[in-house]
Parts: sequence; C-alpha cells; structure tokens
Amino acid sequence: MKLRDRLVAVHEAETHCVERRMQISDSREHLRQELHRSATPTRILVSGAALGFAVGLKEPKGAHQSLAGKVLGGPVFSMVLEAVLPGLLAGITAAAGLHAAEEEDVAEDLDEDDVAAEAAADADEEADAAVEAADAAAREAAAAAAAAKVARVHRGKA
Repeated sequence: MKLRDRLVAVHEAETHCVERRMQISDSREHLRQELHRSATPTRILVSGAALGFAVGLKEPKGAHQSLAGKVLGGPVFSMVLEAVLPGLLAGITAAAGLHAAEEEDVAEDLDEDDVAAEAAADADEEADAAVEAADAAAREAAAAAAAAKVARVHRGKA
C-alpha cells in the first residue's frame, strides 16, 4: 500500500470518528433533554410515593436481614417495578415520539417557508437585474445623446 493510499485511509477514518463523536454527543444531549422534560416533579413524587408505600408493605423476615434484602427481595417490590417502570418508559417514549412529530411539522413548515423565501429572493434578484439593465441603457442613451450633441456642435462650427 502506498503512502498516499494510507494517508487517504487515515483521513477517512478520522472523518468517520469525528462524525461518530458528533452523533454520540447529539444523542446524549437529546437523551438528557428528554429526561429533563419528561421527569417532571409530579411524576417523580408520585413514583417515589408509590415505591415507598410498596416497600413499606413488606415486613422483614428477621431483624438481622440487610437493607438490600428488605428492599430488593420482595414480591411486592417486583410487582411495583413491573407496574411503574413500563409506565415511565412508555411516557418517555411517547413524549419523544410527540417531540419528533412536532420537529417534522416544523421542518415541513420551514421547507415551505424556505421555498417561498427563495421565490421572493429570485423575484427580487430579477427585479434588481432589470433595474440595473435599465440604468445601463439610460447611461448608454445619455452618452449617445451627448456624443450626438457634440458632433452637431462640431458640424455647425465647421
């Protein structure tokens, strides 16, 4: 493999790495925004209260049982996790889907606005070109009129 081919391969790999890093950064930022948007104080308080109530229902089997065994080892806690966690995930997913649909609508609106703006800009450019052409024609006509006047004056003197 020649040095030039290796340099091209390295440049392509660097470009791929930079693009991937940007994609990961954008995904991480989007996830952070969705979590902040969907984890409202009300949802946090309600889920905390429900989990606290469920954990409090289970009576410890022995006084020497660890906290992890008390909290994580009961059918009530499993039931609560099975009931609450899918609901939270469904809410986050639904919010993300709604947000994506809104972004698509905004993008479509922007595309229509861009087309209208481009058409208006093209019309303005055509009008400016017509004005410039008319100005140039007027200058040429004025120069021709001045040349004709000078020629008449010179003929009259001769």
